[in-house]
Amino acid sequence: MQSHFASIVMLLVTMVIWGSTFVVTKGINDQVQPFTLAFVRVAIGALVLLGCAFVRQARGGTHARWSTLPWGTMITMGLIGVVLYYAVFNYSLVYTSASQGALVQSCIPAMTALVAVVWLREHASALRWTGIALSMAGILIVFSGADTQSGSGSLLGNVLMFVSAVLWGVYTSMAKRVATYDAVQVTAGIIGAGAVMLLPLSAFEIAAAGMPSVNLRGWLGMAYLGAGASGLAYMMYSAALKHMDASEAGVYTNLIPIVGVIMGVMLGEPLSLRAIIGGVVVLVGVWLTSRQPAVSQAV
Repeated sequence: MQSHFASIVMLLVTMVIWGSTFVVTKGINDQVQPFTLAFVRVAIGALVLLGCAFVRQARGGTHARWSTLPWGTMITMGLIGVVLYYAVFNYSLVYTSASQGALVQSCIPAMTALVAVVWLREHASALRWTGIALSMAGILIVFSGADTQSGSGSLLGNVLMFVSAVLWGVYTSMAKRVATYDAVQVTAGIIGAGAVMLLPLSAFEIAAAGMPSVNLRGWLGMAYLGAGASGLAYMMYSAALKHMDASEAGVYTNLIPIVGVIMGVMLGEPLSLRAIIGGVVVLVGVWLTSRQPAVSQAV
């Protein structure tokens, strides 16, 4: 019972951290270019996870030899779920608000289910199809309330955030190919591969736009995103899964957009009635979709 309670606490903390990434990223975007921000974040996260993986291996954990890992699949996942995902995520928050971005990305479970049905040919019940359709309808409602020019909730930013949700759906569907390996070890390898691929893109961005001028708030924000959201939070999520079913843990991921919206509104971001209605429709669709085994949210 105590382990289960501790798992719930770790999941709640994890969801608050992941939900806060919308506001934190939005706050750093005016100091650091999107590719450079993505590189710094994942590089820090990779160092944290690699350190954890090596410590666990030294203590006799059930790790595979690094050379025997499915690196072809992991590099592809790094390209899709790290390089493309974080780049699109960061760019989207240049053009839209953190709260609207959180609402749009709340469709990730439904998008992952859709990718699994279309790409992996998984069976989908009528209930799951209804949930996917409702989530898509909710996203369209959120889009309809977006200003095509305003940075507080632009259509371009919302579309980019939706693309990031699709990318994460593809990444999550590919995760089944590495499910037999240690989760921390594999994720460390994936994020590490993503950091390597982001390095030249960041270098090109700096060469074109100049070295960013980052204040203390910016450095603390990047450290939080890397060590906290991409490192510590993932380890807490993995630890929590040892004491509860993945389907039960997956329910908590629905807190991520709620935290993102609340934090954005608390910081004074505007949120239209249509966006709120659309977000509610998305969450209802996600709830219907997750009546079957749930899927993980973005980190």
